[in-house]
Amino acid sequence: MSEHVAHPHTLIAERPTGADPRPYRFPEVRRIPVAGGEVIGAHLPGPALVWTKLVMESGALHEPAGLDGLARITCSLLDEGSLDRDADAFGLAIESLGANWRLACGWETQEVGLDLPADRLGAGLDLIAEAVRRPAFTDADVERFLADHARSLKTSWAQPGTRAGLAFRQALFGADSRLGGLLGGTPETAARLDADAIRAFHASRMTAPGTLAVVGDLDTIDLAELGRVAFAGAGGTAPRAETTVVDTAPSTERAIVVDRPGAVQSVLRIGHTAPPRSTPDLIAIELFADVLGGSFGSRLNHLLREVKGYTYGAHASFGHGRRSGSFTVSASVHTEVTAAAITDAIAEVRRMRADGVTADELAATRAHSLGSMPIQLQTPGGIGGRLIEAIVHGLPTDHVTHEYAEILGTDLAAVNRAAATHLRPDELAVVVEGDAERIVPDLRAAGFDVVSSPL
Repeated sequence: MSEHVAHPHTLIAERPTGADPRPYRFPEVRRIPVAGGEVIGAHLPGPALVWTKLVMESGALHEPAGLDGLARITCSLLDEGSLDRDADAFGLAIESLGANWRLACGWETQEVGLDLPADRLGAGLDLIAEAVRRPAFTDADVERFLADHARSLKTSWAQPGTRAGLAFRQALFGADSRLGGLLGGTPETAARLDADAIRAFHASRMTAPGTLAVVGDLDTIDLAELGRVAFAGAGGTAPRAETTVVDTAPSTERAIVVDRPGAVQSVLRIGHTAPPRSTPDLIAIELFADVLGGSFGSRLNHLLREVKGYTYGAHASFGHGRRSGSFTVSASVHTEVTAAAITDAIAEVRRMRADGVTADELAATRAHSLGSMPIQLQTPGGIGGRLIEAIVHGLPTDHVTHEYAEILGTDLAAVNRAAATHLRPDELAVVVEGDAERIVPDLRAAGFDVVSSPL
């Protein structure tokens, strides 16, 4: 019978030290005017896949008053059939190319595009042009699509958070402003949409050439020819939308309550307006916002989830539009701790404004940003998304290269100045969607002036 003698072992795990971050340079970008529009291409040598999108100045801010959601519906209908083929034939044509069809509608622009094998790019551009320039918008297709849209909105409206989101945007931008609504509209505005409105919106906003973005091996792509295909049949201009931003600021002393009887959780939206994408403080803002609420280890998530146990997660971020933006704290918390969670979240915003971030916090979030950005830009789609950003906001095509260098060079003082400048803890809109009967007494006891939302 053998004997086994145990020998003690000491394991020493040493964390590897990271290397200094390497400089990053965005791919070469080429821009050419073609047939009244513009083609912007990012050079990605080698890959056999190409990503492309047509960007049109026809987002939600261009909708006629009272027809919220019209831009998104019109864009979504583009693959439902053209004057050349019905929806089934159009879908089959896309599948035969091995392509992914992509649609997007934002506040400023709409995007229609494909990612597909490079040797089928020309045929893919033909399909994009067919969909955008010659959509069918038949009465039957529109009626069916609008019925599906109405059902989807009713389902969304029944879910927690949708009404809180609308009340929050109204508090920030004004109920009469398009920015004070939701991109997809409401059940009420959906009921006003019809085929005539869709055709009129397309004719007024979606016939101009637009901008074609392409990511691929540009040495094998004729950008001018692609532009001629994409802009064939286009005409006219599509000026940018003129919008007004509400002048009055909300007060942190007021809580807007959207009643949801019987809810076991309260949905919180807390925040204020913010500067546009063009702000010179963009990188400093993003760095302190990540520390405040942008990651799992952020201050807000640590406090509200780990320390207090109020929620599964809390988040804070800045969204930057072309003319203005928004700062938003969001969380869903247990009903019985609604007032306490709001009070603690506001206190954390105040602390960030007053004290800023620490050197260790900045080092950690800087390292994460520098490490994640090149990873996010390893695919044609990732690079294409930053091209779209340049198109929408009028940025130089090398803005990503400069942003990377700015992340590397922004110091603690600049980040903390940005926090002191762009956080306004006395002007927060506080919106709660929850069981009013249970949460209102606690909110009043915490010192809030409670206002009931009609939503």
